Amino acid sequence: MSDTTSKPALRTDRVRLAVLMAPKPGLSFEEFDRYWLDVHAEVFSSIAIAKRNLLKYEQFHLDSKYDDIIAAQTLAKSKSPFRGIAIFEATSLDKIFEIFRDEEYLRVVVPDEHKFFDHENAQILAGPFATIINKL
Repeated sequence: MSDTTSKPALRTDRVRLAVLMAPKPGLSFEEFDRYWLDVHAEVFSSIAIAKRNLLKYEQFHLDSKYDDIIAAQTLAKSKSPFRGIAIFEATSLDKIFEIFRDEEYLRVVVPDEHKFFDHENAQILAGPFATIINKL
C-alpha cells in the first residue's frame, strides 16, 4: 500500500504512452472492442521487442452501458470519439518508440491494427506519472 501522507512525485524510472483509440470507420463498438482484446492483444504481445521493451501494456475499454450516466454528469460536455486507451509503460519513451519502428511490429502488428483501429483519428499522450492513491 502506498504511503498517502508523503508528497506525490512524478516517477523518474519509467514513462507511459497512452493511445486514445478510435475504431475503424464502419466497425461497431462491439466488433472493435472484441477484436482489440481477443485478437490484437495476442498479436501485439507476441512480438519480441514488446516483450523486451515494455514493463506493462494495458488496455482500457470503454463500456457503453456507462454512456448515459456519463452524459448526465457535468464533467464533460461532448461524447468522446475514442472507445479505449492503449497504455504502454517502459523505462523510457525511446524504448516505446523502438517498438513502433521495429521491423516485426511493422510487418505483423500494423496490418492487424488496420483491421480495427483508425490511426488517422487517434491521439497520443506521453509522460511521467505519479500514483496518488494505491490500495493494492
